[in-house]
Amino acid sequence: MRSTWTLPDDLVVPDLPEDHPGPGAPVPQHWNKCFGCGDDQPSGLAMEFTIGEGLEVLGRLDVATRYQGGPGFIHGGILMTAFDEVQGMACNAALRTAVVTGHFETDFARPIPLGSVLEFRARVDGLVRRKVYTSAEARIVAGPPADPDVVVASSVGLFVVVGHEHFAKGRDYADGIPQSEHDISAV
Repeated sequence: MRSTWTLPDDLVVPDLPEDHPGPGAPVPQHWNKCFGCGDDQPSGLAMEFTIGEGLEVLGRLDVATRYQGGPGFIHGGILMTAFDEVQGMACNAALRTAVVTGHFETDFARPIPLGSVLEFRARVDGLVRRKVYTSAEARIVAGPPADPDVVVASSVGLFVVVGHEHFAKGRDYADGIPQSEHDISAV
């Protein structure tokens, strides 16, 4: 069921940054402790991302048994977290700045079994001042019942560009210090 989400009339599609690496290039994790992409987060999703065409980023998620909601299927909250991560990474790749989630919607079209592999395609649809509008879809590309032509879930989001000072507020509560040169939230 699709909501009444509409893009604003004054939406501006950003140009790709001059240093944009092009399709197929990996998108580095933004923080090693991130639940979505961090390699120093043992309970996390361990998602990996690559640049797609234009303002698009591709992500993959192996639907592990620990992500189970109803018997045999992914928990909806885990799926929403994966969408949030891939759409945020699309913002980071296109704008080279930190963003936070402002609004988020997910539509669940089909059940997603444990053991499947999801491919996400997220894109920056445009921006209005500090607001970045995104959209994404997920398909099962491996495992049961793989059919890369069928969208099993979709999402739209509104992200807000923030300065590094935004993350200073949480410094005393952070689990570690950002280590990556790609950390856009470093203070």
